[in-house]
Amino acid sequence: MEISGYIALFAALIASRIINERGYRVLSDEEKVRLLDGFSKSRAYSLIPLLGLIVGYWLLVTKTDMDREILSASYFSLLIGFIVGKSLLDQRKMALLNLPKAYRRCFTITQVASLIGFAWFFYAIFNAKSSRAERESSLNHIRIEAAEG
Repeated sequence: MEISGYIALFAALIASRIINERGYRVLSDEEKVRLLDGFSKSRAYSLIPLLGLIVGYWLLVTKTDMDREILSASYFSLLIGFIVGKSLLDQRKMALLNLPKAYRRCFTITQVASLIGFAWFFYAIFNAKSSRAERESSLNHIRIEAAEG
């Protein structure tokens, strides 16, 4: 499971770069300047909510006894909400900046691909560690029962 996280992260980064470069090709020089200026603050602060989700998920997985399935479902629900919300805000901003629809479509696909890759990476890493701990705990119980029996 852990290796799937690395593969997803790597694939998402490559796909995002390719799609993003294709999107830049449809922009004129003036549109590129508007894009950079229009998203300067957004670039600086957009990772904060995502990092908050990741840290919150990690803390709940590692520091509590909450059900992993409920945590994972909650994490992915919040992540999907974040992706949709950010995509809608970014689309609105790009429409206000009067950027072409072809670029906006590429931009959205890039965002979704990147966030899914990162989300799967952290999900796979945290679940692999918790699964490993659960297996070790089960083995310890078996050893104790074997020693007592």
